[in-house]
Amino acid sequence: MTLRVEGVPNNIADNVRGFLSIQSLENQQISSVSRLMYLHRRAEDEIRQALEPFGYYNPELDLALQSQDGGWRAVYRITLGPQTQITRVDVQIQGEGEQDPAFMALLSSNPLKTGEALYHPTYESFKSQIQSLAAERGYYLGRFTEQRIRVDRERNRAEISLTFNTGQRTRISELRFSENPIKDSLLRRYPRFEEGDFLEVVKLIDLQGALIDSDYFADVEVRPVMEEFTEGSVPVEVNLTPRPRSLYQAGFGFGTDTGARMQLGLNRRYVNSSGHKIDARMRLSEIRNDITAGYIIPGHNPRFDQFGLRTGFYDENSKTIDSSRLSFGGFWQKQIDEWEGILSLDLEQERFSFDQDTTQTRLLIPRLQMTKTVSDNRFNTQKGYRISFGVAAASEALLSDVSLLQLSASGKRVDSLGERWRLLSSVEVGTTYTSDFDRVPATLRFYAGGDNSIRGYDYQTLGPKSRSGQVIGGQHLITGSLEVDYEFIPNWRLAGFVDAGNAFDDLNEKIKTSAGFGVRWQSPVGPVRLDLATPIQDSGVRIHFTLGPDL
Repeated sequence: MTLRVEGVPNNIADNVRGFLSIQSLENQQISSVSRLMYLHRRAEDEIRQALEPFGYYNPELDLALQSQDGGWRAVYRITLGPQTQITRVDVQIQGEGEQDPAFMALLSSNPLKTGEALYHPTYESFKSQIQSLAAERGYYLGRFTEQRIRVDRERNRAEISLTFNTGQRTRISELRFSENPIKDSLLRRYPRFEEGDFLEVVKLIDLQGALIDSDYFADVEVRPVMEEFTEGSVPVEVNLTPRPRSLYQAGFGFGTDTGARMQLGLNRRYVNSSGHKIDARMRLSEIRNDITAGYIIPGHNPRFDQFGLRTGFYDENSKTIDSSRLSFGGFWQKQIDEWEGILSLDLEQERFSFDQDTTQTRLLIPRLQMTKTVSDNRFNTQKGYRISFGVAAASEALLSDVSLLQLSASGKRVDSLGERWRLLSSVEVGTTYTSDFDRVPATLRFYAGGDNSIRGYDYQTLGPKSRSGQVIGGQHLITGSLEVDYEFIPNWRLAGFVDAGNAFDDLNEKIKTSAGFGVRWQSPVGPVRLDLATPIQDSGVRIHFTLGPDL
């Protein structure tokens, strides 16, 4: 048997087919003609029932069932007729939620309006929105006291009446944390609510996310204990599954700036019940090695606030820098809206050499770094930006061998130019004011060139030079880049770029420019970039290989 539904749009035809009992016989051999006839007789009522959700109460139906070529053919032609119009809408919220701004906002966006066509899915969807909002806002006793559509079939008119009584809004009587290795006093600094506050599901979800982000717990379940609901209040239970106390890490990689590199790390997620942490890392590469350790203490708001002590040893032996540094200090990290701020104070001793002359400099150096990153997707960015500002200072009057003030700023944007095209732009500037630049440590000077600077030049090979021609770094820095890429197949892009800038002491120093092209692979761990770049003013071609997010 074949079945055809004609005269209506596809979405309505699909709904009609869903209601038709006779569809169960489609594409089958008919063994019982009496059953076929019975299902055909039911078709008219089923079709009318299927059309009512779309507001069609008076359709004209031409239903034919024919035997042909030893089989059967059902053709149902539908003329929809006029669609029922809404002539009156009365939606009311009663109870404690009547003045709740969330319900007032929902009512202001009510999609059920007089003069509009009656569409039952819209009506049901709006009812669901009311019930969902009530649950989200803690109105667990809420219910519809009236929910009715009056349809005047002859005049194709409809009146809608909805009344929802929210009842009493539920409060949180108690917040309970399951047994875990972290102090209750620290965990209670994570919620954005207190015992006695109204229960809001969005705040429970927020608490769940914050506790997972703390890295103390592998699994977090936050739920109201409805079995203990009484007198308009309910306890909230937080079930916590701790992560392993220690995380050991090892990684290997390669970059054209650093060559082969390796990293080993130990993350002690909780040293004690107060949630203190230890993070220790050793990074080794062909030109730069460092060993760092930090002791981290949660702040008053542990989501965004932490402080601690840190120490490190750094050694670099590149074409430009021959330096080793030992440091010890403290830091305070705080999130302010979308900005991440790090305030630190470090005592640093650096030994560096230029032209076989070795200098040793001690600095007590406070720093402030502010960074803001906005992105639609950190691993595969289509639109977003990152901006950063930094200031560092030292004074000979405060345990330092040289006085200096260093300011820096950088920014990068990713803009979508269509479905497959992107524009990436970046700029970085910096300047140093000092009483004696010769004593400024090598790692605090500015250099240009390399994978993340001016491609086409080797790592940190651009900047002022000594009499012997060795790059010794500059007091100032300006670099910028423009790049366009195109996704030619999923997860693969072709890119073209121009980089420009330099590190310098004198503003009359020449700007270096390079250009090139490359390919990008959107790997599961982030973009992998392979670039071929050539300097405009100089000769040569350089390959650059990098891995990491665009922002």
